[in-house]
Amino acid sequence: MTTLVRPREGRLALDGLYEGVPDYLRRPLTRWLENVYTIRPDTLAPVMDEAGLERLAALLRIDLRGTDGYGMLIGILAWADDDDERLLDVIHYTLQIPTRMPKMWNELEILLAYGSSTWQATEKGLLRRVDETVVKAFNAVVAVPDSASDHLALAWVGAYGRHPHPASAWHHSIKALEASLLEVVFPDNPTATLSDVINELSTGPWTLQVRGRAREYRIDPLIQMLELVWPDPNRHESGTLEPGATKEEACAVVQLTAAIVQWRRDGQIVKKSDPGLFDETVVADSIPASAVAATPSSDAHGACAAGSGG
Repeated sequence: MTTLVRPREGRLALDGLYEGVPDYLRRPLTRWLENVYTIRPDTLAPVMDEAGLERLAALLRIDLRGTDGYGMLIGILAWADDDDERLLDVIHYTLQIPTRMPKMWNELEILLAYGSSTWQATEKGLLRRVDETVVKAFNAVVAVPDSASDHLALAWVGAYGRHPHPASAWHHSIKALEASLLEVVFPDNPTATLSDVINELSTGPWTLQVRGRAREYRIDPLIQMLELVWPDPNRHESGTLEPGATKEEACAVVQLTAAIVQWRRDGQIVKKSDPGLFDETVVADSIPASAVAATPSSDAHGACAAGSGG
């Protein structure tokens, strides 16, 4: 969102993300919380969403005994006073729990983005801010309503959520790959695992519809990518002790998984016996040598774009 804002000529751009809550954001964030939990404003006795405040206090283990109405919100804000992590948790859980008033999370996101917060507001809570091009590409993948998208969404939260859970991100990445690849590799065996998929791709007549350096459309690069994800270091024991997944690894695995799921949807993973498979030898024999170096036609790009939604 801040990409629409440009510095005045001769002035340096404001950059750098803030992990906590800078002083200039604390009051605006508090005001946003007041708007969420205030049903009817009144100078003397505002009507508050006491049920919503009770839910929030229960989640955060805040003792609100002896308070009611606006005093409940004051108690919660006092609990988070001068503690960035607590205030961020208050906002994070407020975005998720049922409340009487609309949360206007998009207005909160504009505020956080303009304030250079590392946290992004969503309907499902605070997520770590990620490069916009990465987010757009990921959102395009999970826009398809299927099981792979569901697991990818959970994997993203595990990698980039307010409280990262790398093991969950890795687990759901594997589930997303299984949900997607089984449809092509094992359409009649819904209980097959990613390990089974890798074994089948390694021994069966499979091709990746990207010609590669050797121009052989080999499946090996895809297998190597899948072996970066499988086995899950958090669940499968090896001969030596292995540390759990790091947040950085989880982020890489989630992004890699999204790319593979999209490849499968685009029809890039094909069995050689399938009708219509691109046969480079046959096509090469029928194309004049003068046309070999020609640039791809716009039709080829169109076919890829059309396939990306399926």
